[in-house]
Amino acid sequence: MKNQQTVIGLMAALLTLLLVIPGAQAADVSIGGGIGIAPDYEGSEDYEAVPVPFANVTWSNGMFFNLLGLKAKANLIPSNFWRLGPIYNYRAKRSDVDNNAVDAMNSVSDANELGLFGGFDYQNWFVSLEFLMDTGNAHEGWYSTLKGGYKWPISSSWSLSIGAHTTYADEDYMETYFGVDANNVGASGLSFYDPDGGFKDVGLNLGANYIITNTWSARALGSYSLLVGDADDDSPVVNEGDEGQFFGALMVVYTF
Repeated sequence: MKNQQTVIGLMAALLTLLLVIPGAQAADVSIGGGIGIAPDYEGSEDYEAVPVPFANVTWSNGMFFNLLGLKAKANLIPSNFWRLGPIYNYRAKRSDVDNNAVDAMNSVSDANELGLFGGFDYQNWFVSLEFLMDTGNAHEGWYSTLKGGYKWPISSSWSLSIGAHTTYADEDYMETYFGVDANNVGASGLSFYDPDGGFKDVGLNLGANYIITNTWSARALGSYSLLVGDADDDSPVVNEGDEGQFFGALMVVYTF
């Protein structure tokens, strides 16, 4: 609880700071949300519906605050090219999943992950690198995700984005979500497995935005990740599910 309060307090203070910075007049404010589908645990073949809230505030100097799903980040660099700032992600606990064997393992508590991101946007191309670590005792590890892609303005109403990503995770993260040992095997009967740190996935990202009116727009998001390295189906947890992981969402957004 203390870690959660610290993270929430930090993000609230950050947003307040952005709102009062002189000379950074807000140029765009959007709120919205929708519904998505995601695996009920990392490596699962079973999917569940998830809410996808959205909020974005972009200032005329390039600074922004963005919330998408359970991830929030803020660019503190007054630049339309460079990006650098804090990032927060909430990772839901692993329990009450559809797979009987994984459900019989000891549950993994929810995680509050905090870190930094940096990157750049240039002529519709974008690259970012995120580093996040557990602030509590869920996985007690860290991971880093490299993303890149291109935003394609098709017309005055339609735009598309396509990109790719890969994630490197440390041994603590890998052991928590893909490993099986005496501490987490529970009543699952799964064979013990001790993964090392390394690259855990590669994937593709797609997005589409349609402007309905001056204030309303509809957005679709999709990503596909393939678990690799020690996170592939050598892991009994993944072998119970699927190496391929899909996320999709539909949202409606209102722009002030």
